[in-house]
Amino acid sequence: MVEWPAMSRNIRLTIEFDGTGYAGWQVQPQQLTVQGLIEQAVAKVFGSKITVYGCGRTDAGVSARNYIANFFGPARLPVERIPAALNHYLPEDIFVKKAEVVANDFHARYSARAKVYSYYIIQGRSPLRRKFAWELPLNLDIARLESATHLLLGTKDFSRFCFVKSENGVCTVKSIRVKARADQLVLTITGDRFLYKMVRRIVGALVAYAGRKITQQDIKAALAGKRHKPFVTAPAQGLILEQVIY
Repeated sequence: MVEWPAMSRNIRLTIEFDGTGYAGWQVQPQQLTVQGLIEQAVAKVFGSKITVYGCGRTDAGVSARNYIANFFGPARLPVERIPAALNHYLPEDIFVKKAEVVANDFHARYSARAKVYSYYIIQGRSPLRRKFAWELPLNLDIARLESATHLLLGTKDFSRFCFVKSENGVCTVKSIRVKARADQLVLTITGDRFLYKMVRRIVGALVAYAGRKITQQDIKAALAGKRHKPFVTAPAQGLILEQVIY
């Protein structure tokens, strides 16, 4: 657990960002990241380098509607003025929506109990929406897709749904909701934690099943760590972090 500095306030930020132009949330050498720009803005506002802790990593290209972060800063600036002060130094595709003082033991990542992601699919083409959706040149069998969601619910080892080897692949997927309207399909997935690219792999598996490229047995085999027909990883731009539950 992180040891917080004394004589300062724990500030929780709610941030919305378009991640399509960034290499994810976390600071990386020689890469443009959301955390990097947030920390630069915090340093300018408070006059010193301060680490900003995020609720978790996001893949390159993934966006967020309500990303949660926190940092410890001096009390000289009223909390209600912090969003405007930070936004002054941030680009238009990153926006601090809210700042609030929280208990010293709050940590954006370690205090989180669950996260909610939405994945957007366009059946066909949409130049106006393609920046934040996966365009699929086919009519998905939505009923078939929805019929396989139960296979992924509950506490399971999702190591095969992680893009890199994970020491602990056990996660609990609490719900998968499917909503179709006109040519748009939205999959909303809630879980206690998610591995690297796990949501995108889940979406890829469901789309492959809807397209009759794999069977339910392939999904079961993947969850059991056995050989299975491959399924794609859904593109990053369709994924949005909607909410973090504490």
